[in-house]
Amino acid sequence: MQEVDLYLRKSKVVRTADPRDLLSVEAQESTGRAWAAREGLQVRKVWVDNLSAWSDVVRPEFDNALAAVMNGEVPCLWNFAMDRFTRKGIDEIGPVLGKARVIFDYEGLDSSIERDRRWIIDRAEQAREFSQRLSYNVKSTKARQRETGRWSGRAPYGLVAGKDRKLRHGEMWPIVERIITDLAGGTTRGETECVPARSLARALTHEGIASPGGGPWRPGAVIAIARNPVYLGWMPVPGDSNRYQPREYRNAAGERVRVIADECAPLPEELVMRARAALAGHGTGGPRIGRAHHTLTGLSGCTGCLGPMQVGGQYYRCSRYAAGLFCPSPALVSITALEGYIFESWGEMLGNARPDDPLVLAVAQRWGALTNPQDAAASAAAREQIAMAEAAVRQLADDRAAGLYAGEMGKHFPRLVHEAEARLEAARDRLNGLSATHVDVGFLIGEPENATRFILDADPETRRELLPLAIDKIWVSKGRQGYRFDGEKRVRIEWAVPIPVAA
Repeated sequence: MQEVDLYLRKSKVVRTADPRDLLSVEAQESTGRAWAAREGLQVRKVWVDNLSAWSDVVRPEFDNALAAVMNGEVPCLWNFAMDRFTRKGIDEIGPVLGKARVIFDYEGLDSSIERDRRWIIDRAEQAREFSQRLSYNVKSTKARQRETGRWSGRAPYGLVAGKDRKLRHGEMWPIVERIITDLAGGTTRGETECVPARSLARALTHEGIASPGGGPWRPGAVIAIARNPVYLGWMPVPGDSNRYQPREYRNAAGERVRVIADECAPLPEELVMRARAALAGHGTGGPRIGRAHHTLTGLSGCTGCLGPMQVGGQYYRCSRYAAGLFCPSPALVSITALEGYIFESWGEMLGNARPDDPLVLAVAQRWGALTNPQDAAASAAAREQIAMAEAAVRQLADDRAAGLYAGEMGKHFPRLVHEAEARLEAARDRLNGLSATHVDVGFLIGEPENATRFILDADPETRRELLPLAIDKIWVSKGRQGYRFDGEKRVRIEWAVPIPVAA
């Protein structure tokens, strides 16, 4: 008997306006099994995702279902509805149609029927176009709101959004003030010792104060409040490398945008800076919770599970394996051996580099960001504006190709193109102006011995700042018991690459 796989998906957010969204995964499976019985097919596997097909999130069961088809494991794939399958058009659905019979039950489409095959392709392309247009409209709306300092979405903890979408103090604002004051060690320097984030979280939970998530307070929630520019009054955007560490948004002119209403005072900047310094381990209260104290923590990873490594005793080891979780090939390496190999590799790579090497440019960019964070923030904002301007130009071209500017609308097209290209050119000029500033890193290049000695002589905190200038990630593989550590075989270093400068 021929086999068929069922692919089921349920959105996490139920849109009750569409009856399809009210159909549970169990009901979808019952429908699929009934279809298979009528066709005389046996259900081999049921794949289930509880994720949206509108976004580009990873859908593991969907990927597994496609892999089964592409590998020839099953000749037929049943789906409840096309928008449960994909909204990426012919790029994703085309290869599957060539390998197996595909059924879309809600639309009554069967790829084994020639007429339906054309309908499937057309519907998939229509879904892709609608998804792209919806995404563009949402992004454009959010961009306009950022430019004008209007908040979108749920207000941050301690703040409320008014009808004008400006933020104002809410019921929990005194808690925000208390958090920053306690972290900073009081309203004046030296008044008290800084309160560690973990101790503060425990105290807030003990007092029955609601956390941002509604449950008990965690140190991470305390730290997130201290690091969020919104409490200084500025519009935040996700960080370049960590979406949980937002940075100040800057418009095309490089200016910060105020998001708190004019009549409301944000937190004092000096107080917030002291709180952040305390969290970073430079405050009066000593090292803060959440800060790594070992040189390669955060940089090193295990090749067995692609997870991070942590220090245990005299070793760096796979964090998942140390926590009792499964890792197919857990890495374990002596701290002395791994750090020695990394310091030597760092020194040789930089010491042998030429001034025009891409690595040196990346190091210069990161050194500039480390020593002059204001310019780094302005550069990041300029790159974001370039990306937005390039997207706007592409969208105009796509809309023109789709016939949106046919007829009477056509007379507006040249003006819109001119304005979009002018914004793009201005953003590129701004980034080039910022990038033109020379950052001297000559003290790190030229002689391998000098570069290696430089990092060996540095204190642990300085080493943690120097290594990421040139290294993005250190991957360590499992060794063989009884064999001496061989860094060349067991360690793979991902070296830094420069951020492209606008053309």
